[in-house]
Amino acid sequence: MNKTFYELMDLPAISGHEKLVRDYMKNYINKYTNFTLQQDKLGSLFAVKKSKNPQAKKVMIAGHMDEIGFIVAGIEANGLIKLQAIGGILGEVFISQVLTIYTNCGRQIKGVVGSIPPHLRKTQQTNVEGLRLDIGANDRQQVLSWGVELGNMVLFANQFSFTPDKKRFISKAIDNRFGCGLALEVIKGFDQVELDFDLIVGATVQEEVGLRGAETAVNLLRPDIFLALDASPCTDINSSEAPSKLGAGFLLRIFDPRNIIHQGLLHYIKDLAKKKKIPYQYFTSLGGTDAAKTLDMHAGILSTTIGISARYIHSTAAIADIDDIKQAKNILFSILKDLDTTKIIKLQEANR
Repeated sequence: MNKTFYELMDLPAISGHEKLVRDYMKNYINKYTNFTLQQDKLGSLFAVKKSKNPQAKKVMIAGHMDEIGFIVAGIEANGLIKLQAIGGILGEVFISQVLTIYTNCGRQIKGVVGSIPPHLRKTQQTNVEGLRLDIGANDRQQVLSWGVELGNMVLFANQFSFTPDKKRFISKAIDNRFGCGLALEVIKGFDQVELDFDLIVGATVQEEVGLRGAETAVNLLRPDIFLALDASPCTDINSSEAPSKLGAGFLLRIFDPRNIIHQGLLHYIKDLAKKKKIPYQYFTSLGGTDAAKTLDMHAGILSTTIGISARYIHSTAAIADIDDIKQAKNILFSILKDLDTTKIIKLQEANR
C-alpha cells in the first residue's frame, strides 16, 4: 500500500476542519503539471485535466477529506467538557478513550472520556450527549486559560498498524482517506495520459454531515459522470452470508436510500470488471455517499460509488484489506482508460 494512504489517515480532520488534508493533497497535486487546481468556497479541492477534444464530456472522481469526531460544545463549572458529535457516532465507543483537543493556538490537549468505576456505578451514560471529556482541569477558568474554546476539534489518536501477514491494516479515518489516497493515485497515473474527456479528481469536504461538499463542488465543475470513492461498513463478522467481506474485491454499490444505480452504468462497470478479471461485490447500504447527493442534481448526473469494505467504521479504528484497495484502483483505472466521450453519451442515453 502506498504510504500516501496512511499519511492521510494519520491527519486529524473532522468535518469543517479539513485544512490539513486539503494542504496535503494540494502539495501532492502541485507536482503534476498537467492538472490545474480548483477549489470551491466550502473547501472541496479538485485537480482538473482538460481534454484536447472540444466536445469532451467530464468525469469527476471524488473522495472526501473529513472523518467523524467531535467539537467542544460546552465547558462546565467543574472543568469537564461537553462534546458535540460530528458525523454518525455511537457514544458507547468512546467510554474510557483518550481524546485530543486541537486548540486555535496550535496546542494539543489530551483528556479522557470518563468511565465511572464499577465501585461507584449504578448506571453508565453511553449516549454522546452524556459524555464528558476530562482534561484534568480544576474548573472552567483553568480550561479557558489553557486555550480551549467552543468549536475546537476533538479527535482520537490514530492506531495505525499492519496485521502480522501485512495483508490488512488497522487505522482511523479509512472512511475516507482511502478515497483521498486513491484520488491522488489517479492524478499520478494519468498526468501524462491523453484522454478523450475532461478528468476532474479530488476530494470534497463535510461529507459526514450531509454530503455538503459534493453539492458545491458539482455546482462548480458540472460533471457528466460522478464516481465517489468511499469506504462502507463490512459485515462479514456478523453473517456468513454477508453482503460485504474483506478481501473479496471492490464494492459495486447497487442501492442506497438515495441512489439506485443507473442500469447502464451498472452493466458497464460489471462487464468491464469481468473482462479485466477484477473481483467485485454487489453492495447495498442504509447510508449514502457523495454519489447520492450528485445523482439528482442539474438534469441528472450518472453517479455511483467505487468502494471498499472496512470493519468498524465510524469508531476509533477500522480494519481494511490492502487487496481491496488494489482492486478498487484496478477498476477505476480500467474505467478511465476505457471511457471516451462517445461511450459517456451512450451511457447517458441508456435509461431513456
